[in-house]
Amino acid sequence: MNGGTPIIVITGDREVQHAFTVTRAQDVVVADTGHVGVTDIGEADDQDLGGTFDVVAPDGQPRIEHEFDANIWECAITEDGQYASTATHNPDRSVYIFDVGSGELATKFDTPDLNSPAQEFGEIDGEIVLYLLDEDERYRGIDLDGNTVWKSQSLKNQDRINELLDSSDEADLEEAIELLEEAYELVDDQNRKKSIANKLADAHWDLSKEIRKEDGDTDAWWSHLNQAKQYYYEIVSWHDGRKGVAKVERKQAKYHLKEGDEETALQLLQSISALEEEYDVQLLTDADKDKIERLS
Repeated sequence: MNGGTPIIVITGDREVQHAFTVTRAQDVVVADTGHVGVTDIGEADDQDLGGTFDVVAPDGQPRIEHEFDANIWECAITEDGQYASTATHNPDRSVYIFDVGSGELATKFDTPDLNSPAQEFGEIDGEIVLYLLDEDERYRGIDLDGNTVWKSQSLKNQDRINELLDSSDEADLEEAIELLEEAYELVDDQNRKKSIANKLADAHWDLSKEIRKEDGDTDAWWSHLNQAKQYYYEIVSWHDGRKGVAKVERKQAKYHLKEGDEETALQLLQSISALEEEYDVQLLTDADKDKIERLS
């Protein structure tokens, strides 16, 4: 193949062990035995998704030549050259481990939360493990059958967050709030944190309505209103957040009017008006506008 990338393996005594050529090498790994793995990402001007993972034995004979319909990037190989791996980008998003001796695919492992992660082989209790990396840190370890045998703390937290969110969907409001608060504290991703804040705001709002219906304007009712507003303000850049703040402050303004505190009621309604102006979105009702005009 002309015009490609030459891959040359040189022994410790500076002798060329073998050489071969690929179209365009992205990553190359060499085992202690002299086995070479390379991700060939194809012609630079080729817009189609795809690539080829090659593993060549010390005698120069090909052992793996696997073509993909998704882009590939990095690869790994065991020290003894017995197993090699690579990973795909979207839309496939999977890790592939190959048995170099047989030339067969040993396992395919889906990685929806990692896009073509880097990999490194290691051992746990004498068994071969392929570690998938996230930003150069070990994230997950899988065995040759594709079973997860090791998890990073980050992945354990993610599993716990998913468990908490699933449980909160089935729980009553008080328990749901406890579950969501634990998930909120565990999550690092800011967009997901805001999504959980939205759920917390809605749960506090719904619980405040239940409490008021059963017990009236109690301290607990007021506390949940305030907590709902706090979480809605956290996502005020979202439409749901602005609507949430407006409905809570409208409810609080109504309470203060009933108590004869017109000044505080006006301040709350004016807060909705300021939010409406800041985000250029309609939040005030006609009744809100009439109250602002009357109280001003």
